[in-house]
Amino acid sequence: MILVPRLISAAAEADISDGWQQFERRVRDDRISYEDGLKEIKVWWGVLQKAYPADRFDSRIFFPLRGYGLKQVGGKRGGEGYRPSRYEFVGPKRRIGHPAQDIFVYDGNQDSLDDRTGRPVEVLALAEGIVVSTFSEWTPTPQEPGNGKRGGNYVWIYHPGLKLFSYHAHLQSISARLGEQVTGGQPIATLGRTGTNAYAERSPTHLHLMLLRAQDMTPVDPYPWLKKAF
Repeated sequence: MILVPRLISAAAEADISDGWQQFERRVRDDRISYEDGLKEIKVWWGVLQKAYPADRFDSRIFFPLRGYGLKQVGGKRGGEGYRPSRYEFVGPKRRIGHPAQDIFVYDGNQDSLDDRTGRPVEVLALAEGIVVSTFSEWTPTPQEPGNGKRGGNYVWIYHPGLKLFSYHAHLQSISARLGEQVTGGQPIATLGRTGTNAYAERSPTHLHLMLLRAQDMTPVDPYPWLKKAF
């Protein structure tokens, strides 16, 4: 069942963000078939282009962690942590590979505070865009650490000027609101250790940043885009 057409008839930006979030939740929780997922991706691409013309949005890039830079991106040679493999946004392949870059912070005692400042690390919007999904209900339990949500608390933003979605995962607190238009470099959250794997002691504190092309939800290496921030 595709929910988009009903929501679009309302012509309200809040409905568009709420509708995309519903779609994202159904994908995340395996409540949509691969075929229907591909159909909705095409529908949403048309909706988003019409609702948010690219020429009305700033496409300047900002580094997504305040006080950090390219040296903190995972990989010995910088950016080699991006392994898209056969990843797809919908269907059984969406858990394959690592179609993202991890950006590590100074948090040796794993308290989600910057060791240098003693303060939370601010997560910033990569560019101007619309907040289309947020999740802040991640709670670990002894029986099921991370309640099955690999990304923990997260934020999705659609960037019309870039024609990309950005996905920020392993967050602590989220300040961005669903449907909000954010500017590039605006704080949207603080970094934490939420998520099934990120919560584990073996995992250094990091931001998981994924970029997907809005037209087909295929992954894009964030590293070249992060370089543009400097």
